[in-house]
Amino acid sequence: MESLTGRWDRRIRLAVCTVNQWVLAFQGNYERIIKTCREAYNQGASVRLGPELEIPGYGCSDHFMEFDTEMHSWEILAKIVEDSKQLKNLLIITGMPVRVKCCLYNCMISIINGRIIFIRPKLTLCDDDIYRETRYFVPWTQRKQIIDFKLPENLGFQQKTVPFGDGVITSGDHIKIGFEICEELWTANSPNVNLALSGVDIICNGSGSHHILGKSHRRINELVVGASAKLGVTYLYANHRGCDGDRLYYDGMSTIAQNGKIYAQIPQFDIEETAVVVSVLDLNDSVVYRARSSSTTKESARNEDFTEIVFEDHILPKYLPLTVPKSTPLVDCTILSPIEELCHGPPAWLWHYLRRSGMSGYFVPLSGGQDSAAVAAMTRLMCDKVVAAIKKNPDSDDPAYYFLGEKVTCSARELCSKVLFTCYMGTVNSSDFTQNLARGLANDIGSTHSSVVMDTAVDALLGICKAAYNFIPSFKSPDTREHLALQNVQARIRMVTAYLFAQVGLIYAGKPGGLLVLGTANVDESLVGYVTKYDCSSADINPIGSISKSDLREFLALVNERSDFHHLKGIYDSVPTAELRPLVNGEIAQTDEEEIGLTYDEMSQIGRLRRPGCKGPFGMFLALVPLWRPRMSHEEIANKVILFFRRYARNRHKATVSTPAYHATAYSNDDHRNDHRPFLYPDFEYQFTKIRELAKELAEDEAKTIPN
Repeated sequence: MESLTGRWDRRIRLAVCTVNQWVLAFQGNYERIIKTCREAYNQGASVRLGPELEIPGYGCSDHFMEFDTEMHSWEILAKIVEDSKQLKNLLIITGMPVRVKCCLYNCMISIINGRIIFIRPKLTLCDDDIYRETRYFVPWTQRKQIIDFKLPENLGFQQKTVPFGDGVITSGDHIKIGFEICEELWTANSPNVNLALSGVDIICNGSGSHHILGKSHRRINELVVGASAKLGVTYLYANHRGCDGDRLYYDGMSTIAQNGKIYAQIPQFDIEETAVVVSVLDLNDSVVYRARSSSTTKESARNEDFTEIVFEDHILPKYLPLTVPKSTPLVDCTILSPIEELCHGPPAWLWHYLRRSGMSGYFVPLSGGQDSAAVAAMTRLMCDKVVAAIKKNPDSDDPAYYFLGEKVTCSARELCSKVLFTCYMGTVNSSDFTQNLARGLANDIGSTHSSVVMDTAVDALLGICKAAYNFIPSFKSPDTREHLALQNVQARIRMVTAYLFAQVGLIYAGKPGGLLVLGTANVDESLVGYVTKYDCSSADINPIGSISKSDLREFLALVNERSDFHHLKGIYDSVPTAELRPLVNGEIAQTDEEEIGLTYDEMSQIGRLRRPGCKGPFGMFLALVPLWRPRMSHEEIANKVILFFRRYARNRHKATVSTPAYHATAYSNDDHRNDHRPFLYPDFEYQFTKIRELAKELAEDEAKTIPN
């Protein structure tokens, strides 16, 4: 006979997982999924929740259109279903694409004891910013409706059909579970409201949410915790981690929350391939929490119920001693500042990318300036992160602790010397000041450093020009086209040299493999075209390509404050310069901001108003007047807006070939996914005329209000 305690005790162990999946790496993805299932089972969990589309990997993009992706996903699902027979009464929730008729759906699939009990398709798809879900998937529009889905016949499933649609599942011991999938949590009319009002005990959200500076606060504090606080529900949130094949970095933070409090959370920027956290919660606490809210109970009475899929398996533990305490809320769920996140996100992405690329390290053209210094510092922070993780878990054999087949056992400085190669590429226009800064920073971080003079290569190309056109461009010429040609030839030779050194550097060192070249251009320079097409902005990947100069300067200041990289202070204090024009008395005579006509702070502000602020030229002027007056006149503001958009329009074509960059911001001008624009623009003369007219009108109106 069931004891009174057992009859009313609804304490349950719940697990959320984070996995570092790789698109189309089906065997590896399967191994990571089943590893987390076993870890959850061994810790006594009753529910194991994984991220969205974790079987094929979230970032498959157009591979979702291939039949192979569906077929292999079903094959892996069949293996998980078979493995579930050995994980008795563990409810496994995983994700993959499922086709009904002609439509492909993004689905969460519930499995227990060798059976699929429910397939829940995504109701609301995400097409914001870099997301393109409606390109591959169709949203399920039949709200609160269920159909019978016929399973493939050749994979050994024990059943022929499974419920498919918008419903909830209820276990044999009356635990009711509902679902959300990523974007649904962000929508104005989130399903969690109706689910909670229908009395579900647990909401499971499998997500594919990538890192954006500052996004974690809204995602976790406002949405996950907010939903559990508002609705009185146990909320499980599982997200991916790492780089699954492109510009995005998924930053984990899988979370267990109940009634507005976080009980477990996987760290945001850890590097391990898998992670599982488990909490013991009492589901009756949510029942009481809701019952105390009169408005909630009244709305629940009017709410239309979901179709329930009842399965006979019991998921509550048969015997959980009363001496086993409930989990206590976490008190140290630190949300990092956006600049602190730059110390973790790009370095973690660099490590995952390097390991999975099969290459032997990175090559950075180190100029002594702020951008290349930031890239080098991020690479050293990558080494710090890896070594710290291994030190924290010395007995772990996690694949993330291995590089080129061997476990990392050295110091961060020694690892940096093995994986980061830097080179100062000087010309007659380079200063001793920047060369010394580059050499000093390389010594601080421990990179393998060299210094070369490029003048021989520049002279050779100018000799070819003389042979063809019988003249050599000169900085003394009144024709500025010659000046630009001389600057660009220096810049482009650096790109060619960087790739040469990346290929032969390890040959000289007597080591196998090759190096990936890291780009060093920031988003502000890219917006106004203050980069040479196919110079050192062209590389294999770029960890700072979506980040503004102002944010990078804050990053350098923070790293300088927290590290012993002594030369960062001098780099931070230096005036940004391309050093492509002749020195004057041995001193730098060229500065970025003077040549561009805008300060980096101004470019950063304009860049954010352009995107995500969606300001065109006229709207930009309207937005900047209250921000920049009275520091600038109306005419000066108008001229800066016009200058920006002239540069932007003339140089947008450069964004079409920008190096793939770590996607860290909403203001990124990534032409591939985030910022779709034409690259052949008109002269904006209509808009500019309107801006000038308004600037004049505002100035005249203001003058009338000033007393004589």
